[in-house]
Amino acid sequence: MKNLRSLRWIVLILGLALIAAACGGGGGGGGGNNSSSNNIKQGGTLNYAADQEPTGFNPLTSKDNGTSVLWVVNRVYPSVFHSKPDYTVELDSDLMQSADLTSQDPQTITYKIKPDAAWSDGTPFNADDFVYNWQNQNGSNPKIDAATTAGYKDIKSVTGSDNGKTVTVVFKNKFSDWKSLFGPMVPAHFTKAQKGGWNTGLDKNPQNIPSAGPFKVESYTQGQSLTLSKNAKYWGKPANLDKIVYRFLPESVTQPAALQNNEVDLIYPQPQLDQVQQVQQLPDVQYQINFGLSFEHFDFNFKNPQLADLKVRQAIATGLNRQELLDRTVKQFSSKATVLGNRIWLSGQKQYQDHSGNFGKGDVAAAKQLLEGDGYTLGSDGIYSKGGKKLSFRFSTTAGNQLRETQGVLLQSQMKQIGIDIKIANAPSTKFFGDMLPNGNFDIADFAWVGTPFPVSSSVDIYRTGGGGNYGKYTNPQVDQLFDQATAELDPNKAADLANQIDQILWTDMATIPLYTKPTFLAWRNTFTNITDVATNEGPFVQEPLWAQKA
Repeated sequence: MKNLRSLRWIVLILGLALIAAACGGGGGGGGGNNSSSNNIKQGGTLNYAADQEPTGFNPLTSKDNGTSVLWVVNRVYPSVFHSKPDYTVELDSDLMQSADLTSQDPQTITYKIKPDAAWSDGTPFNADDFVYNWQNQNGSNPKIDAATTAGYKDIKSVTGSDNGKTVTVVFKNKFSDWKSLFGPMVPAHFTKAQKGGWNTGLDKNPQNIPSAGPFKVESYTQGQSLTLSKNAKYWGKPANLDKIVYRFLPESVTQPAALQNNEVDLIYPQPQLDQVQQVQQLPDVQYQINFGLSFEHFDFNFKNPQLADLKVRQAIATGLNRQELLDRTVKQFSSKATVLGNRIWLSGQKQYQDHSGNFGKGDVAAAKQLLEGDGYTLGSDGIYSKGGKKLSFRFSTTAGNQLRETQGVLLQSQMKQIGIDIKIANAPSTKFFGDMLPNGNFDIADFAWVGTPFPVSSSVDIYRTGGGGNYGKYTNPQVDQLFDQATAELDPNKAADLANQIDQILWTDMATIPLYTKPTFLAWRNTFTNITDVATNEGPFVQEPLWAQKA
């Protein structure tokens, strides 16, 4: 999920531990879900400082496949499984009675839905929702915008019985990460009835969208805030809080002050040095710094004729000094941060292999040699050109994110040394994620992919030909074939080996440039409890129903 954005990753990540946790000036440890029901007070409102505003409200489309959307709707829309802090997944027992592998050949999953499960408008949650969500994500209709087809394209049939409360899913191809499917699910009956349907029917008026979770959207004022309120029609265990207000504060530097001034109660920004230092000094605030399933990277747009040239991409990667980027950004508040040599497995996972070789080490001479060997000539202005066209690219990222803006300036400086001109063209997150990336309006883009407990299958549509997260339009049939093999492989060790083969090819092709595993930073007022980070694509928001005021 790109940071949004998409992903579902294989539960081989158990070797990856949370690296650091700490508390603010108020004392006490990184407060997880360790308060008993006797220590909480029902009701109340928590204000969250969101640094990105939702681009829409269907996170299953490529244009809205970001954490800014998922973190709003994750406990509004139903999911069969949810992430846990240890990166495993667990069945939503309020929604489902069971979800079991009932046949190996053909692979068959039987889902049993709770009899009382229903959308907040009274429509039963049933097999119709499973069928609709499958049909729109199986890739059979090229006009449908699906963030990923991984797993869904391998399904032969989805059939309801028992008044729609039993769902039988039969696969035509084996898919090991079946627990990654059917979550979140948008309401079939409502989405079908909207103008624009699946693709754009959920873009606006989220307060009208039915909920089948413990919260529903109460109100949304664009550019200001969005409010979740407790779903009074929810049949399961009710949430502790009455409301959660998402206040949009895109300038990351303002969030600690908002926390200090009691304007917000929780922040989960992409960490910056000044932020961390300021929060550490605040009394009555707890915080955690974790390394989870997120990594920062540069995307190339292959539709740009110069970037479509492998030698140019290799020159950029050769001249890029990733260690300098790390030292000047994340390393300043976490000594555990390291550069990343893999796009599927992250540092600290037992399956991780560094395939970066000599790339990313700031070798200016070698970068220039690549360009000159490709027919480029150095001009008097210090910029290479060929056929009268200078090597000049736009660098784009989310405006207001100080860390990423710093990375852009550093890239600009490093590329100037190798004779490539970089122009900064940043944009607000809604435009960057909702328009520029999905429409290919960029040259080099900087953002993070945020993973799930299913790293292999979650990576498919980032690099697969035509994949919903493949914004740069990279293509390699061998990569497509290996992903098909890896997602069908039931032996986790063999699947991991195939994934590493894929990453080696991605380095050879220089499809993207991974930079580093991205830390998460969660801070909250200690008048609240049951808050802890879940450093997957679902974030701490997966546990919103548990959040509570202290008694």
